[in-house]
Amino acid sequence: MINASNKASKNAKKRDSDIEELLGQVGVGLSGDQQKMLLEILHKTTGENYFIGKKKKKSDGVKFVQIIMENYNYLARIKYLTNAQKAFLLDLVPYVEFKTNILIELNEEDSEEVNVNAASPSYLAKILERDRSTVSHMMNDLMKKGILAVAESGMTTEEGRVCTSRTWFVNPNVMCCSAKDDVDKATQRIFQKSLKNFKVEGSSQKHKLPIYLF
Repeated sequence: MINASNKASKNAKKRDSDIEELLGQVGVGLSGDQQKMLLEILHKTTGENYFIGKKKKKSDGVKFVQIIMENYNYLARIKYLTNAQKAFLLDLVPYVEFKTNILIELNEEDSEEVNVNAASPSYLAKILERDRSTVSHMMNDLMKKGILAVAESGMTTEEGRVCTSRTWFVNPNVMCCSAKDDVDKATQRIFQKSLKNFKVEGSSQKHKLPIYLF
């Protein structure tokens, strides 16, 4: 009985020592084993399950669009895009929807709902203060080059958006508004064959992008 008591006492002292050492290192970060130990202690003490998370930073909610630089630079180097087309693509950045890469109208209420209207050439011409026929011609040229695309009628994205025949998409292999491995499946299907074995006008040489996300 005495030996058992002494053993329990030693175990308790060791645990207290481990806890003190653990708490002493909280300020400089914990290893994976230490985090596990801390969670087990909290669970045994309170009966509740805990997890270790990261406090959200102000920058976590910042909206972004990624330019796939290796592909963009390659297209620029082989002169696949005109200067006007490259400038127009940058103008489209604020209107690219997260994950789907659909061009959408800006929502004044900053809502995350998916019922925001898809951006038409007329809308973009108005918001960018350009001639409608010029914008329409530019978008059609970029569609022929595989940079933009128009969805087929009746297509529904993973996010629940029903795409009309005039829903415009931007190729995520050039400009991506999502995690690079989380592009919407419908968007992937639309651009599955785009920018593969393509040619620059006036040349017979075939080209491939340095990187394909899907």
